Amino acid sequence: MDLSSQRQYLQKADNAKVYLTTNSVTTLYTSPTGTAFDFTIVESILVNNNTSGQTNIILTLTDTSSNVFSLYNEHVIAADTTAELLSKSLVVKAGEILKVTAADANKLYVTASLIEYAKGD
Repeated sequence: MDLSSQRQYLQKADNAKVYLTTNSVTTLYTSPTGTAFDFTIVESILVNNNTSGQTNIILTLTDTSSNVFSLYNEHVIAADTTAELLSKSLVVKAGEILKVTAADANKLYVTASLIEYAKGD
């Protein structure tokens, strides 16, 4: 197969992080848009609770039509622990948004490791 005619992708490794200082919905990551951008693969979402009490987190994905999809609803994060929310990679299309909500303010740090893919020449 001649790969010279196949579209190539450029990759950029990145992360998104937020400290949840409120119990309001907070944007963790918005997948870039544009004529060259195609998608993001989220490899990991770590949630750290460095307090002495457990709390819960909500993780949602909002598509480009503003539909909200629940990925985790009231997921328990034990006291003084770090939890990995993903067991497999998550594909996020251009313009989609990952949002997080803490049950309690000032308890959770959230970090996502991701790879953005753009169309190459």
